[in-house]
Amino acid sequence: MEVAVYCGKIYSWTNEVCNHSGYTVLDYNSVKDWVNSHGEGDYLIFGTDVMPYSLYDYPKRPISETLIFKFMERGGTVIWAGDIPFYYVDKEGKKEEIFKNANPFPFIPQNFEHRPVSNTSENTIVGEMLEYEHKDSWRPVGIHPLLIPISKVSENSYSTWIYKHGKGKFVRVYDSPYVNAKYVLSLPERLSKLGIGIRIRNFRRFSDFKMVLPKIKIGVIIGKNNVGKTSILEALAMLGNNADKIKKFRGKITDGFSETELFLNYEYYKSKFSDSKVENDLIANVILIYSHLTDEVPEVSSSLLKKVTDLLSYFDPNIFYVYNSPSGIRVLFKDKTDISINELGYGYRSLINFVISYLVYQPKIILIDDLEGFAFHPELLKAFYDFLLKLDAELILITTQSSDVYYYLASKNSDDVRFILINENYEVLTSEEALNIAEYEDLRYRVLKGSGGSH
Repeated sequence: MEVAVYCGKIYSWTNEVCNHSGYTVLDYNSVKDWVNSHGEGDYLIFGTDVMPYSLYDYPKRPISETLIFKFMERGGTVIWAGDIPFYYVDKEGKKEEIFKNANPFPFIPQNFEHRPVSNTSENTIVGEMLEYEHKDSWRPVGIHPLLIPISKVSENSYSTWIYKHGKGKFVRVYDSPYVNAKYVLSLPERLSKLGIGIRIRNFRRFSDFKMVLPKIKIGVIIGKNNVGKTSILEALAMLGNNADKIKKFRGKITDGFSETELFLNYEYYKSKFSDSKVENDLIANVILIYSHLTDEVPEVSSSLLKKVTDLLSYFDPNIFYVYNSPSGIRVLFKDKTDISINELGYGYRSLINFVISYLVYQPKIILIDDLEGFAFHPELLKAFYDFLLKLDAELILITTQSSDVYYYLASKNSDDVRFILINENYEVLTSEEALNIAEYEDLRYRVLKGSGGSH
């Protein structure tokens, strides 16, 4: 990661960052060479809030072909504070307004006057993860699917935000004349450490619950009864089309309006929901699996069952074919045994139902409540973990009360796995830490005593 600060001779509202920079400082001419030779993982902070023509020479070339956008296309990050990005351009010492003819964003500010729109703004889960100190907002923008909000002034208005472009991004903070220069300079380090953020409001026992995790693939949630393990999964499940399943299990979803936010792999999801209404800013491809309701198998075509057969052969090479019959799904083994799925043992049924659900829905987020309810014997459980680690899913969260469930997964010693102990606070353990503790103390008892973590 390399960081540089651009400090031009012209600015609109602020040049505060240039007075504190400890990074390489670039001027109108040198910034061109720096941007040309950098990209993925690098950060360009604008200490003065006027874009140099050397980076943004529209209409000489199309906006997407300008050096600043090519930098982001390659994976570079631009950090901007102060007045409206791209409103003015510095053309060799002359300040020129070009925004009306060359707005590069698919959105516009909601205020062009020299006054604050709001004296207060509120952090999203992303703002909380970045520890952003929100201020009054002068230049908010409307919500857009390519925007990740850092702070907002209303449900339909973002104060500060991240705009994704190519492999990179444009980060907009302090949309007013008042800029915390030290914070702006700290953003490259903060952004590079962003992991997974979860926020749940007004949902059962959670009034305002926040959980921040590192970049992982599998999280195992361990906690005593009624601590909210299943509620976390159900709140996240409301980011997708799982309302009917939750209502069938619970009778109702929630009292009043609840809200879930999720930040995952630079995607932002939010759902505001009641027992009768769901408002999703961006629907997530997520499935919720109750281990005791595995008989609810989605309809599956014969062609897809061929893929089911291929995946199941990873667990049992004796499986020859899984197929549809008038009476339902059947499994044909190589010894010519032909059995209805309903006549198989519960563990086998759980496995087949899971594989079918995965292939039908192709979820990016998988939520499994009480994995021990799948009734897997130890060898099948170990194979199932190998299977999960290979799936094309971005996040898998599992709740459990079983020592086998967490111990066997910890034994994989994967950096993609964390163990989340929940009591009044929560504690996040690596596989190595979980195994070290398990040598002298069951993690379930550690939770009962109250974990030492506080996040």
